[in-house]
Order: sequence, then structure tokens, then C-alpha cells
Amino acid sequence: MNFFDASIMKCLGGFSQTSKSFDAFMVFIVDNNFLKGVTIVSLLWFFWFQKSNKLTFNRERIIICIVSSFISEFVARALALSLPFRLRPILNSGINFIKPFGSRAPDLGTWSSFPSDNAVFFFSLATGIFLISRRVGILTYLYVLVVICFPRVYLGYHFPTDILAGAILGIVITYFISMERISRPLTQKVFQFSNRYTGLFYTLCFLLIYEISRMFYEIRWVGSHLLYLMNIHIS
Repeated sequence: MNFFDASIMKCLGGFSQTSKSFDAFMVFIVDNNFLKGVTIVSLLWFFWFQKSNKLTFNRERIIICIVSSFISEFVARALALSLPFRLRPILNSGINFIKPFGSRAPDLGTWSSFPSDNAVFFFSLATGIFLISRRVGILTYLYVLVVICFPRVYLGYHFPTDILAGAILGIVITYFISMERISRPLTQKVFQFSNRYTGLFYTLCFLLIYEISRMFYEIRWVGSHLLYLMNIHIS
């Protein structure tokens, strides 16, 4: 474990198991989809329908935000699978991690902790919001850091460098997609589709926003089971 991770983990370890209420609160919020995804995507709906002289600009940025969330999740999983496996602190007996009360990671043993897909995903969304409103974007960055990422480090789901790398990756992906030569053709196609098939467009938007609020849980579940069935068929 590097010095950066060791210093932060040691500092947080000094607070672990000192308050059952605080530890229980961390466990409560760490995988709470309402506090994570629903809160963030509510801002996208707000800016989409807000009356503003920048309405078209805002909607372009929201489209960029949604597309980048797909790409960021894909890139995060691809890196986690291709880079050397990194065992999560809560499961690593060699680093003397002090588990907070109630902390457990029953389904994370086969998932590499680097980079944090939560950090990649939500910092990507926060960057999209920042491109619409710097003030709201900065608050969203802080929210993602404190409410979404901090509990994952405190409870031993991730090392700090997992979060840091994920944050940088998510920000870079959204900024890259927002480049005009990439975003303009994309947003024009979406606007054309929305004008022609308005009902279908908002139906698909609802489904997309729902999946984004759950980090594409259902899509990933279906995908993993399809891969499992394909492997059985091939073998």
C-alpha cells in the first residue's frame, strides 16, 4: 500500500468503531440509490425543463452527460477487468484495516477495487452538471465526494487512490465528449429524434434516467447472466 493510501486509511481507522451511530449511518448511505443516483439525476431533470435563455445549451450538456455516463461505466469496468487485480481494504488481511461496525462486502471479493466505478460514474455526471452551472457543479462535486465516495473509503470498499483515479477518469471522459466536434453531431441527432418522435423520446429518457440512477444495475445484471450462459454453452 502506498504512502498516500496508508496515511488516509490510518487516519480514518482512528475513527472506526468509535461511534455505532456514525458507522451505521455510513452503512446506510453507502449503497442507498436515492442518496446516490436519484439525487444527482434529479438535477438533470431540473436543468432540462428549467425555463432559461440557455435551454438549448443546457439540454446539449445533459445529452453529453447521459452519453458520458454510459461510456464512463464501460471504461471503469473494462479497466477493473484488465488491470492487475486489487483486493479491497475490507477483504485485505495484510493491511490491518479496522472494520467499522456493520461494514461488510459479501459480493465484492471478485471485483477489483481499482478504479472505483462509483467515482468514475458520478464524477462524470457531476462534470456534466458543472458544464451547465459552475456553482451547482461545484456543489455536486462536493456531494459526490462526501456522500458517495467518502463512505466507500471509510467502510473499506476502496482505497483513496481508487477514488482519485476514478474521479480524474470520470471528469476527463465528460470533458472529452463535450468537445464540439464530438458533441455537436451527437446532440443534433438527438434533437432531431426528439422532435420527430417526442413520445418515444421521453419514454426512452425515463428508462435511461432510471438506469442511470441505479448505475445501470439491471443492464449489468442481464449482461453478466448472458455472459454466464454463453460460457456454459461454449464449454
